Amino acid sequence: MNENTFICQVVKVIASSDLDGCYKLVLNKGSVDGIEKNFRFLIYEIAEEIIDPATNASLGNLEIVKGTGKVTHLQEKMCTIESDMYDRSNRTTTRVRNPFLGSLGTKEETVYNTPEHIPFDSPTIGDCAKQIP
Repeated sequence: MNENTFICQVVKVIASSDLDGCYKLVLNKGSVDGIEKNFRFLIYEIAEEIIDPATNASLGNLEIVKGTGKVTHLQEKMCTIESDMYDRSNRTTTRVRNPFLGSLGTKEETVYNTPEHIPFDSPTIGDCAKQIP
């Protein structure tokens, strides 16, 4: 891990009013810690230790990823991040036929619909966060 990687924790989960998921979290690091607006963070839960069955050596603890977010509000000792995940697979493909060209005039048209904003996956106070590019 390099010196520019920040490890911090979720200290508040800001629930959405429409009950469709959580899009905002508060982290326990801020401007005095070198955090800047638009920094991105990976949010994760530390799970059980994983043992390599071949060597019986510890591989470390499994990290359960809960999402990524970007700093949208910065204070001295804390920052607020918002989910920056979007489902961009929401598209519709149709075959369009030009009646004047017959079968030679058939082509596919793909329409990309508005990407769906994805919330964090069940974040909790104490979840870890580390800066990502």
